[in-house]
Amino acid sequence: MSGGERLKVYAHASCYSSYSLIRYLLERGLADSIDVVDVSRVSDLGELILSVPWVKIGYSVVAADPVSGEEVEAMIRGSYKPSIGDPLRAFVETLLSSSYASSIALLHGDLAYAAFKELVEASLRAPFTGLDVAEVVRVVRVNGRSLYEEVELKLAKVISVNYVRDLYWASGGLVGEEELRRRADETSILSWLIAKAGIGRVGLPGNPLVLANREGVRLVSSIVESEGYRILDRVRREQETIFKDMLYTSYMESLGFKLKA
Repeated sequence: MSGGERLKVYAHASCYSSYSLIRYLLERGLADSIDVVDVSRVSDLGELILSVPWVKIGYSVVAADPVSGEEVEAMIRGSYKPSIGDPLRAFVETLLSSSYASSIALLHGDLAYAAFKELVEASLRAPFTGLDVAEVVRVVRVNGRSLYEEVELKLAKVISVNYVRDLYWASGGLVGEEELRRRADETSILSWLIAKAGIGRVGLPGNPLVLANREGVRLVSSIVESEGYRILDRVRREQETIFKDMLYTSYMESLGFKLKA
């Protein structure tokens, strides 16, 4: 891929992957080599952002979570030579790291509904590797249900973490073990998932009453019920690490990220 254009890293201040990437670049004196874009200002984005961090060079999507600081450093220095391995596995890992795409996949019980071309481009590091994006999209769309069945448990665990994290935020950080147990019911989780996966009605099953993936929701419910407090402890430590890091928060605020009431 030709150089010359600055990298844009689309980030959310509360995202641990965004935090880890930006903290790495700050420690190496490379933060001034990228443009960091605040995804909380959604109406200012003007484009589809499916995960954070989300990395672009010009109009090309070049990476998404999981993406390491070492990878972005190599992109900055012009020495990036990615090794992707199995393209389908790379796509699944990227989907699992996207709160939005993973929610769509679980709500439908089918990875085909989340086979976004841009997500595939990011997972394959396509501008650097030249791998066939259209072929991976085709394979996922044809085999979406069977692929879902292969990764259902991993997907349900990811969704469980996302659900508990949102409860932590919604409670002002005060949610406890008893409240978690009350919120582990299938109706609460499905209503959250419908809101998470749908933009208005965009992305919802045609008839949510009968087509929502209730078996997948039942699996999430069982995970939250049995492991919710352990997940909550992890979420709490993650968020405290981010927002107590003065180097990181000062940098993000200097870019215009709003972190205080």
